Amino acid sequence: MPELPEVEIIKRNLTESLLNKTFLSVEVYCDKLRYKIPQNFIETIKNKKVVNIERIAKYIFVTLDNNNILVIHLGMTGNFLVNHTDDEIIPIKHTHIKFLMSNFRVIRYIDIRRFGFIIIFESGKDVASFFDKRLGVDAISSKFNSEYLINKLKNKKIDIKNALLDQKIVGGVGNIYASEALYRAGISPFERSEDIAKSNKKVDNLISSIKFILKDAIKVGGSTISDYKNMDGESGYFQYKFNVYNRENLECNNKNCSSHIKKIRQSGRSTFYCDSCQKE
Repeated sequence: MPELPEVEIIKRNLTESLLNKTFLSVEVYCDKLRYKIPQNFIETIKNKKVVNIERIAKYIFVTLDNNNILVIHLGMTGNFLVNHTDDEIIPIKHTHIKFLMSNFRVIRYIDIRRFGFIIIFESGKDVASFFDKRLGVDAISSKFNSEYLINKLKNKKIDIKNALLDQKIVGGVGNIYASEALYRAGISPFERSEDIAKSNKKVDNLISSIKFILKDAIKVGGSTISDYKNMDGESGYFQYKFNVYNRENLECNNKNCSSHIKKIRQSGRSTFYCDSCQKE
């Protein structure tokens, strides 16, 4: 699943292709995504201009000049591809929607597993109402600070790794970057969240590690594990910088450590860690 860095890259790609441009045409080939594409989808956005694009957590928000907002989530395998003219279009399997913009760029939404979605809200107020209490602050925003995280963790009896994956606590962190951030912070993925909250040093270290890892991943285009590529079809490179993720039984990258990376199942997901560098 694309996490915050990958979604940020796609958001930047969409900004380049869509911002201040008008939807000249929209074709829907399959309306059965996670949420069914509404019948008025085409008429709602055709001939409308894109006036703003932003990302919060793993969501992309595209605001039109009629105040409608497209909310996009890529799910497990969703992505966009761009072609600079319609003449370049080659039929690609799993293309569900095609947009032709006023700059004559063609944007295709592709989703193999169809867990992603594009839904329309009539206003920012409706968006805020929908996401209220569903989504924590963005993991690289200034709002993600010590006071905020302590308040979120202080009554949580779950492992810190599971807490970081809870989008109601912090938005945008997924399995890859939770493992990498905890390793950088030297925090065991099994440590209780409420215990972390009692240590200002651990909280500060965790926040700085999360932000560092996410921003570092953005710089190199995110992580390509299986399907993810940017809108130009280019892979990310952060997977070559992994310290723990997908490195089971390999030596720890810490030159002062002689341990090997371990992998366990934690609440149904793979967790990678070094039990020497990340002691409880």
